[in-house]
Amino acid sequence: MEMSLVQQVVPRHEEYAQNRASALHNVESTITELSGIFSHLATMVAHQGELAIRIDDNMDESLANVEGAHSSLLRHLNRISSNRLEALYVVALGWGHSERHKYGG
Repeated sequence: MEMSLVQQVVPRHEEYAQNRASALHNVESTITELSGIFSHLATMVAHQGELAIRIDDNMDESLANVEGAHSSLLRHLNRISSNRLEALYVVALGWGHSERHKYGG
């Protein structure tokens, strides 16, 4: 009787040990898989950081270009405005001069 009890307990203990070993193997596989996922995630985060830095640099460069263009447009507008005033002055002088000759002035 005692022998049959041992014969029953030993296979159950072996089955339990095999189940535990299988569970540990699954945990190990999951940890390895998670390690790969986190490594990939770390690479992606680093890449995104580099992209963010490049975007920031491009934004700074774009802002400088826009400010330069704005300054150029203002200079051009001032030139055009002063040229118009000069043209109006010349026309006014010419018109005034021709009116004086017309009336004998």
